[in-house]
Amino acid sequence: MGHVVKIGRYEIVDAELNAEKLDTISIPCNTNPGLSYQLDGWDHETSVPAWIDGEPVDLQIGHYDKQQDRWVLKKPA
Repeated sequence: MGHVVKIGRYEIVDAELNAEKLDTISIPCNTNPGLSYQLDGWDHETSVPAWIDGEPVDLQIGHYDKQQDRWVLKKPA
């Protein structure tokens, strides 16, 4: 099931929350190219203020998944 993630002016309606651990968010690049370019420019120590299904959260950049062409962001513990 997709979750609505909002980062800045970008609203990602096809984000995927890790079903087992609920600690990572995957954002597909093909449907969110503008945000993908933004994330590529940020370093991994940068906090990413976001909202997941209306709840505020600070995410951290995890990694870019080349095989699935998506960014993986981590939720704080």
